[in-house]
Amino acid sequence: QLEEEPGGVFYGVTKYKGYEQRGFRTPTGKFEIYSETLERMGYDPLPTHREPLESPISTPDLSREYPLVLTTGARSLEYLHSQLRDVPRLRSRRPEPLAEIHPDTAARYGIGDGDMVNVETKRGSIEIRVKVTEDIMPEVVSIPHGWAQANVNILTDETPADPVTGTPGLKALLCRIKKM
Repeated sequence: QLEEEPGGVFYGVTKYKGYEQRGFRTPTGKFEIYSETLERMGYDPLPTHREPLESPISTPDLSREYPLVLTTGARSLEYLHSQLRDVPRLRSRRPEPLAEIHPDTAARYGIGDGDMVNVETKRGSIEIRVKVTEDIMPEVVSIPHGWAQANVNILTDETPADPVTGTPGLKALLCRIKKM
């Protein structure tokens, strides 16, 4: 269909704020900070902070070996909701995965924009090119998902980090980087 319509396909205007007409999918139809559903299931009905399974606070010994925080699954406009990394037009705009790091972190490790680095966690390591940007916090490394050339899943862990949803901790892992 896209080949027949090189200018793109229009599916209509996206409607936002649908909750204003139909409410939320909760027992009250309202946004609930106090969740009776979670309470009935035996969980805390109020949001609470849980330190990640890996962090400088929860695992200080591991943090000495892996001093940076890794967040995975970053999205780019070209590949939003997609894993189609071989579409030529998209690939021309974003030809490879990039690990984003802050200029202070880059300076600390002697890394420049465009340098190749090895990113390592206690589970494995990958090689990836760096983008130095102020758009990320110091001491954090952000790596996108869905690239065979730098499969971030090698660095992650499937251990459930959230006791309610069972979601793994893909946004808060510890890592180290080294310029190649």
